[in-house]
Amino acid sequence: MKLRIFVIGLVSLLLLGACSVVDSFLGTESAVTTGPTLTSTPPLDQPDGVAQTFLNAWMAGDYPGMYSLLSPNSQAAYTLEQFTDTYEGTATTMTLIDLEAVPRSVLSESTGTSAFFAFEVTFNTQVLGPIELKDQRMPLVFADGRWGVVWSPGLIFPELASGNTLQLESTTPSRANIYDRNGLALVTDDAQTYTITIVPGQINTNFEDQMLNLLSEVLHMTPADIKKNYDGAPADRSIALGDADAETIQNNWNALNSYVALGFVEKTGRRYFDRLAPHVLGYTSYITSEQLESYRKLGYQGDEIVGQSGLEKWGETYLAGTRGGSLNVYTPQGQFYKQLTSKESQPAQSIYTTLDRDLQAMLQDIIAEAYYGGQTTWAPTAGGAALVVLEVNTGAILGMASYPDYDPNVLHPFNQHPLYTNTYVQDLLNDPLKPFFGRATQGEYPAGSVFKLVTMSTALGSELFEPGTTYNCTGVWTGLDTPRYDWLEGGHGTITLAQALTGSCNPYFYKIGFVTGQEDPNLIPNYAREYGFGDKLGIEIEEQPGLIPDPNWLFQTRGQTWTLSDSVNIAIGQGDILVTPLQIANMVAAVANGGTVYHPRLVDHIGLLGEEPSVTFQPEVLNMLSLSQDDLAVIRESMHQVAADPFVGTAEYRLGSLNNRLWIAGKTGTAQVSRPGAPPIAWFAGYTVPTDEPDIAIVVMIENGGNGSTVAAPIFRRIVERYYNLPELDWPSDWGNPEEFEFVKDRGE
Repeated sequence: MKLRIFVIGLVSLLLLGACSVVDSFLGTESAVTTGPTLTSTPPLDQPDGVAQTFLNAWMAGDYPGMYSLLSPNSQAAYTLEQFTDTYEGTATTMTLIDLEAVPRSVLSESTGTSAFFAFEVTFNTQVLGPIELKDQRMPLVFADGRWGVVWSPGLIFPELASGNTLQLESTTPSRANIYDRNGLALVTDDAQTYTITIVPGQINTNFEDQMLNLLSEVLHMTPADIKKNYDGAPADRSIALGDADAETIQNNWNALNSYVALGFVEKTGRRYFDRLAPHVLGYTSYITSEQLESYRKLGYQGDEIVGQSGLEKWGETYLAGTRGGSLNVYTPQGQFYKQLTSKESQPAQSIYTTLDRDLQAMLQDIIAEAYYGGQTTWAPTAGGAALVVLEVNTGAILGMASYPDYDPNVLHPFNQHPLYTNTYVQDLLNDPLKPFFGRATQGEYPAGSVFKLVTMSTALGSELFEPGTTYNCTGVWTGLDTPRYDWLEGGHGTITLAQALTGSCNPYFYKIGFVTGQEDPNLIPNYAREYGFGDKLGIEIEEQPGLIPDPNWLFQTRGQTWTLSDSVNIAIGQGDILVTPLQIANMVAAVANGGTVYHPRLVDHIGLLGEEPSVTFQPEVLNMLSLSQDDLAVIRESMHQVAADPFVGTAEYRLGSLNNRLWIAGKTGTAQVSRPGAPPIAWFAGYTVPTDEPDIAIVVMIENGGNGSTVAAPIFRRIVERYYNLPELDWPSDWGNPEEFEFVKDRGE
């Protein structure tokens, strides 16, 4: 598509009287002699000094300084505002980055009161590249006791004399696509899609539930959410339920078409397949007024659609391609006069992610199913959720879901349909669960007992504890003035360090915090940072660093002195600790793979379809843990027993039967929150070993979901079952029975 951009108002700025003076100087056949380079601060009592100062100010963008050097007649012909608008408008039109203006010759005088100055100028532009003008001449006159520049727009480009205007006719390549690791489309441009509509009065109520279940699969929404769209609407009104890809519609056409209440409206636009991974892929929209200046510096005209978040924003340079165009001059009557320069556009490059499209769909389905399954127990008081699945040996993210999500298709200007309520975006913004919030990378949460992996690493790495070091857990720890309690009433009895992680024994870990804090209060924080906590991991999309408190942080931020109580608190993942679900997943992966902390990544390679990639991203190591392989082996076995030991394992009652299918390891977490009366955050973090090598790390986080073993572990199980095509157990029966659910919470942390 060609877009013609006009420099508005140049015609009104061009005064023929001033131009006639310029034209007379440009036609003068005076001798030009090459001379030495002029000084950077030339004297203003000579014409060459004024000319060089004018060029220096031009390169610096100092338009008032340039204007002060104009001749009295030129200042009378043009106001400072007109002068500035001309330069700024021309710079915007040609997408100017910077310029270099250098003298080509010394001053050559024709009379005692007039002169010209020869120079060269190179405009470095974003769209067109460098534009070189070799033979520019600057006329000067001596008037009112000083030398001044005789100015008109022709001094920028000679072709702009006589009222001509400058226009950029740009060519913009189509926006490129985003694919999964197998080459399946996640985002496609100019894709065929359908809006599914419904007429409430035509619904056969005998088959409404079956219809809603089908629509739930097609639209990736819960039946309840779909029904909300048309409940209470006029019987004869056509209501938009959501969009689906042509591929999805085709695969389900016979079933969908059997319901007379449903309709299908075809459209074309940028398509986000099945609403998958919106927090990862992001969305596109028009450049906002706040973004306009920065995008114009990159060569955008201002009316383009750009990536606003996620990979759409991160990969804007690749996905948008390289703009081209021609810089043309038109007469005041709008007739073409001359082409100054041109450059071909370069095609946009597609992004190939590390995501597995089928796995991503599976994660989003599972979390929606889980909330539906827990609707009478934990779900009503829960907040949002996050799921992360990554390869333990590469750091590649296979799937990452945040719940609730949103439909990025509706946000693209060309995809909006009149049947949709125009309050869709506002409804999302007003939703207390914040659907736009990417919890997997932006959510900062207390870690709870999943952080005990760090604390155990500290205990073993510091050699202050051995795997077999025993401790008698009575259910209460009294090492400090205030008693602290175990999650298990009566305690765990005499257990080893290895068993303490398996059983998530709080008093044992209070003791670790107490002992290591006496040795060095920075021990636990330092081991946490080895795993990548307390800083951004460098993922391509928006993320938060979390927080690992230490004595220096406490003093710098609050003016307080670190105490043993602080060391004891962080030992069980409480206190001021904040982590993201992605950081937890990366920690588990490092334990699983033998101590390598990878840079987690979402992009595998970038390039043109069918050609060799222009950019390829290899696994990148962020850090190597200082733990020995023996220490890591102890941690791994303790994590395995979480799901295998029927006496101590906090999640064995949820996951035990999985051990008949493959080797799994994990850690439960129940993180207390500061809001009074709010349920804790439910965590489960683990990994799988289907053959001889660890495969994937999985993290489940449910805001205010309750106990990790009660709520998060069954979701972990469902992911493992579906990923490895294992028989699926139903959701726990206690999820549907409040009394049973209350009893089961005491079985695991």
